[in-house]
Amino acid sequence: MSAIERLNPLINAVVQTDPRLGIGSGISGQPILIKDCMDVRGLPTTNGSSLYGKTPAESDSETVRRVREAGYVIVGKANLTEFCFGATGDNAHLGRTRNPWDPMRISGGSSSGSAAAVASGMVRLAIGTDTGGSVRVPASLCGVVGLRPTLGRVSNQGCLALSLLCDTIGPIAPTVVEVASVFAAIAGYDPLDPVSVEGDPQPLSDIDKGVRGLRIGLPRSFYFENLQSEVAEAVERAAAVFERLGATLVDIQLEDPKALSEHRAFQFVLADVADSRRDLMRDHREQLGAEVRRRIELGEQVSGRDYAQCMRALWRYKSELRSLFADRVDLLLTPTTPTTAPLWADSHDMVETTRRVAGLTYELGATGVPSMSVPCGLDRAGLPIGMQLSAAWGREGLLFRAGNAYQKETGHPVMPDMGRPGLQGPA
Repeated sequence: MSAIERLNPLINAVVQTDPRLGIGSGISGQPILIKDCMDVRGLPTTNGSSLYGKTPAESDSETVRRVREAGYVIVGKANLTEFCFGATGDNAHLGRTRNPWDPMRISGGSSSGSAAAVASGMVRLAIGTDTGGSVRVPASLCGVVGLRPTLGRVSNQGCLALSLLCDTIGPIAPTVVEVASVFAAIAGYDPLDPVSVEGDPQPLSDIDKGVRGLRIGLPRSFYFENLQSEVAEAVERAAAVFERLGATLVDIQLEDPKALSEHRAFQFVLADVADSRRDLMRDHREQLGAEVRRRIELGEQVSGRDYAQCMRALWRYKSELRSLFADRVDLLLTPTTPTTAPLWADSHDMVETTRRVAGLTYELGATGVPSMSVPCGLDRAGLPIGMQLSAAWGREGLLFRAGNAYQKETGHPVMPDMGRPGLQGPA
């Protein structure tokens, strides 16, 4: 708790701590932070909005219940983009979450506080949510590990809904082993969640098995285009590490990369959110943040025919991935974000910035496959770069094998120096 007290004024990653613990009190159990769109008994849930959080939640969400059951100690709630709807880390009500590597740059979102709190050292573990990249993007920009599980592997019961086709809950930590341990604690079937599915009951059993014999695909079209040069170079170096460790690299030519570049998943998520927030737009429009309100208005413009077209494009991509994972590769390797963290000064337009930093995560997320961002280097400005590993549905264990092998070979990621002069005050 003392690290939160010391560092949070600089980063603004934590919106509330649990007063029942007390600053400086002893904690018997590993501390963990929960994104403030999940119910934690006794704490208000704001969803990043001024419209919520007036009274404490009466019960835990299913994920929080499992976190407690596993022995973790919930120390507070993490900042987030309003209604989990944006990838910059800005929030008109709670303030922006600053990147621990450089407070003049975005943290990514919408699980901004979860990633920034881990990267800054306030906590080792945090829980976020991911619809189009909301765990993977901030994990990449803040230099930590973030997992988007298979759709339905972790219960969404008691968590804010954004898009029922895409929403997942996932852990964030400095290392793959820690992420895998939290995932093992929270994964499992929940009869109260209509999208819940069964999965591998032992996701950690092969984590030290390495990558020898695995086939890792690199989809050069779309995923390796229009990248910051240092991002491309870092992911290519990571691929070389996997090859050196015994994996086979496979160049993949996607069937319809142009369809991916049209970002159809982004479009149908806009429509989903517009529908789910229609009552708020009718009754409380002026109380919503301007950028979130604008994104909802964009979703209102998506026609039923447009939505159906998005669903067909998603179906085709899911079919392609099923064939790839069945016949040609065990894993896909791509950059997580096409650039390192942009400056706040260049990120005023949340819609465009979200499309920019989440352009490589949205479509994969929409298919429901598990993906994990792992730090794989720094650019010339000293900002972290993330690689994205993806596997077939229900195969999180393969992500853990590969990510752990990479971190064991290259060393655990460097964390930002929170005492350096550039971090002495807020941006």
